[in-house]
Amino acid sequence: MYEITEHKRDAHKYVTITGFEGNTSNLVVPGEIDGIAVEAIGNHAFSGREDLLTVQLPRTIKTLFGFAFHDCRKLKKISLYDSIDDYYDGVCRQCDSLKEIEIVMERGWYEVVRNFLADNDRTLRFVLKICQKGSDDGIKVSDIGAGAMGNGLATAVLTFPEYVYDFNENTMARTIQFSIAGSGMFYRECVDRRSIDYRQYDKLFEKAVIDGGEISENIAVDRLLYPIELADNYRKMYEDFVRSSADSILSRLVAASEEEPLNLDTVKALLTYNQSCAGEKLLPSSSIDAAIKLSAQKKLLKMSAILMDGTSDSGSDMVSFEF
Repeated sequence: MYEITEHKRDAHKYVTITGFEGNTSNLVVPGEIDGIAVEAIGNHAFSGREDLLTVQLPRTIKTLFGFAFHDCRKLKKISLYDSIDDYYDGVCRQCDSLKEIEIVMERGWYEVVRNFLADNDRTLRFVLKICQKGSDDGIKVSDIGAGAMGNGLATAVLTFPEYVYDFNENTMARTIQFSIAGSGMFYRECVDRRSIDYRQYDKLFEKAVIDGGEISENIAVDRLLYPIELADNYRKMYEDFVRSSADSILSRLVAASEEEPLNLDTVKALLTYNQSCAGEKLLPSSSIDAAIKLSAQKKLLKMSAILMDGTSDSGSDMVSFEF
């Protein structure tokens, strides 16, 4: 569903999407309708939908009006371009399952990243496809794989942890005391309109480690596999962390590989990672062996093949498993 609007500034006509009749799990918004560019997603256009899992927006979109995807509880991923000039309040608020936002950065306009981060206090993973000079303007989101490098694109993958903003009333002092728990707010300060401060992002890793768990592991793995502006000292820091956490990282990637097929590529990349400090593997042999056993127990043939292939240069004891 849509409406055609005349722009107040220059009187050109454009389409505003106001909703969608019927059910759809993977929403792909067209770039034009009847020859008129689709430039906006309207107020509450998809608010409260229970069917949406992914959303893909075209490069023509310039405005996301208020609460466009508000309360889409099952929405996991949004793909779009940095063409957004106006981002209104609540676009993805209460999207409790939203984990990943993929943005093709054609203009270097990081304000769209800031807007998503300001709108959602949960952990968000950004896959940024950064167009280099001389890149092909015709690249589409659907053409870009998770590990793509080329076509004038470089990939940055950055996880921004969650945070909790709370306040307590001090009745004796008649004041309200505010507090922020979690490293997410600090990480969000690394993004401004035109850039991301990668050095500051990496410097904050010690705070993410304090938060602990899966988030810190994802940050370390993604920075090593997509090392845009990664300084040598931080590279070594991430390598040491991944090596010490290899059991947890591999077991999690293996266990979730059926639901997350891209985990196969991640494991392969970790196994073939070119260590900055020669002589020591990123993944210890004992961790690979444990992952092979887990993969065999779950009858994950592709994952087992990748892991077994990774043992050929690791010095690991080869073990045979029956499926």
